[in-house]
Amino acid sequence: MLINDGDTLYRYARPDILPEGQDELPLSIFNDPEMSCDWMKYQKSPKCSPQVLHGKNMVISITICEEIRNPRNPKRVGEVVSDWMQQVLYDPVDIVVNDPFTPNKSHSLIKGKKKCAVTTAIRKNSTFEVFLVVT
Repeated sequence: MLINDGDTLYRYARPDILPEGQDELPLSIFNDPEMSCDWMKYQKSPKCSPQVLHGKNMVISITICEEIRNPRNPKRVGEVVSDWMQQVLYDPVDIVVNDPFTPNKSHSLIKGKKKCAVTTAIRKNSTFEVFLVVT
């Protein structure tokens, strides 16, 4: 199932990906060709995700949009590069033995080559929050 523009996906990261004093997400956090996320439609409370409980307590909210799906070549103004197109798919995961992150009804993917124009578009359409983990 495709995820629509305007929907929000959550990506989880460790807060130490940000060097002290930096407030812009590093592009490398978005490099995975099959970038795993949780869809807000099914993950109503990302701060309660097993990801957060296992130390990835920076929750990045990505708003899906045309700029992410069909990135444009910054060197050729306005040209959509079909090879860089991203599929944004709902991909629920069943229980996997000894995997604390399953089952995951909200699992989704942003799938495709992550060239700089893609990772920049994702970062531009993202916000983040760090949650305190209480053990």
